[in-house]
Amino acid sequence: MGWIVSDPYSFEWWGGLKSADEIAISAFLVQMTKWETVAKVIENLRRKGLNYIDKIAELPLPVLEDQIRSVNFYKTKARRLKNFSEIVSKNGGLKKFLTVENRDKILEIEGIGEETADSLLLFANNQLVFPQSEYLRRVLSRVLNKKMSKKEAKDYVEDNLKKDLFLYKLFHAGIVSIGKAFCYLNKPKCDKCILKPLCRNKYNETL
Repeated sequence: MGWIVSDPYSFEWWGGLKSADEIAISAFLVQMTKWETVAKVIENLRRKGLNYIDKIAELPLPVLEDQIRSVNFYKTKARRLKNFSEIVSKNGGLKKFLTVENRDKILEIEGIGEETADSLLLFANNQLVFPQSEYLRRVLSRVLNKKMSKKEAKDYVEDNLKKDLFLYKLFHAGIVSIGKAFCYLNKPKCDKCILKPLCRNKYNETL
């Protein structure tokens, strides 16, 4: 799954997401679950008119659990998603709540870590925040031949990439695609990687 390269303010993902609400919902459902399963759950919620954060905030927890039963750890995810939805609804909705200024508050919500928070800010509300991720850390560490933490890799991008919404989304999508296709943790496919001409540390699996 990934962002469809188009208008920088577009919420559409090639995995089937069509709105900021669906991006937020999927962020909770996708953890430890195949995307194909999540896509079916989102489609079911869409058919029933429940693919909105404010609607989920109003759902009784047992009903929400039943709606997302096919995803792994559905009871935990239902509780976390409902809690998030209630907080967002009480704070004026996604557009008002998902801001850089509220990042610390977002991180206090159960089930949201650094990568999820930054991804929500960038993709669900078009905030200029670059998501940190294991893919980003691994690819940059190898390309630059330098050990980096996720935070250091994120800071490197934000310090060196033009502050542009389209570029942020495109670069993130590109890094994730490279990580999934070539830059494996073990036995990376360096010979086939499109970054091979730029990579300063080919074949090094330790970074």
